Amino acid sequence: MATTPPDADNKDPYDGEYIGNIFGWKISMIGLAVILFFTALAAYRHYSLDVPIGFDDPLESEEEKSKYAPAPNRSDTTQINNN
Repeated sequence: MATTPPDADNKDPYDGEYIGNIFGWKISMIGLAVILFFTALAAYRHYSLDVPIGFDDPLESEEEKSKYAPAPNRSDTTQINNN
């Protein structure tokens, strides 16, 4: 009676041998296409609409602050007056 060693059928997946792509190459290529599409869309919006990409605070410049911040002489209308 021939016996096989206990490790013969259970190969270690981390032994350096390539075990394959678990999702399959078709799904991986679809994922790559989606990533490239959204990268191209972001680049198009950046160049055509002048949308900033960075994480800079837009309210640091005086021009942007005057566009979005309330005027300094207006009263705060979010407070409730209990008269």
